[in-house]
Order: sequence, then C-alpha cells, then structure tokens
Amino acid sequence: MSTSTTTTNETYYSTPGEILDEEFLKPLGISRYRLSKAIGVSETAIGEIVNGKRRITTPMAWKLGKAFGTTPDFWANLQTDYDLLTFDPSALGDIRPLVDA
Repeated sequence: MSTSTTTTNETYYSTPGEILDEEFLKPLGISRYRLSKAIGVSETAIGEIVNGKRRITTPMAWKLGKAFGTTPDFWANLQTDYDLLTFDPSALGDIRPLVDA
C-alpha cells in the first residue's frame, strides 16, 4: 500500500468578504442585492468585497454591523487581521529601530 501526502507551504487565509458570504449571506439567505439595498451601497461594492477585490472600510464596517447585529469592530478587525497576515514585510526595506527595545 502506497500513501502519498501532499503538503504545501502556502497558508490560506479567508478574506473578510469570504466570511461575509459564507458565514452571513448564504446561511441567512440574503442576496448581495438585498444587502446592498439595505445598507445603501451598490451591489458591485458588495460583490467586490465578497470577491476580495475591495477592503472593508470603517463606514462599511459600521453598515455591516448594523445590518447583521454585530459591532463595527468585528468587521474592521477581520479586515485588519487579514491585512496583517497577508502583508509581506520584506517590501518595507531596511528600517532600523529608532529606540532600543
């Protein structure tokens, strides 16, 4: 019997939009259109968030919080966590500390 194991070094992180879609819209049976009308944004904006092409801004975090009975912090933190986890710090160049730790 041969067993093959596939491993990958790439870690996958869910975007805030995927969480919006998978944890809120689909289970609650709410369409992107219905959400867009309820919070006063375009359906395109919701689609871009769901598809990971648009960030959740502070105003959007407030709107989503009101629509789903969560806090704006919930949505803002999803975005911040995703941004921090997916950021490549090597793009910063050589920055030396200004103070000793």
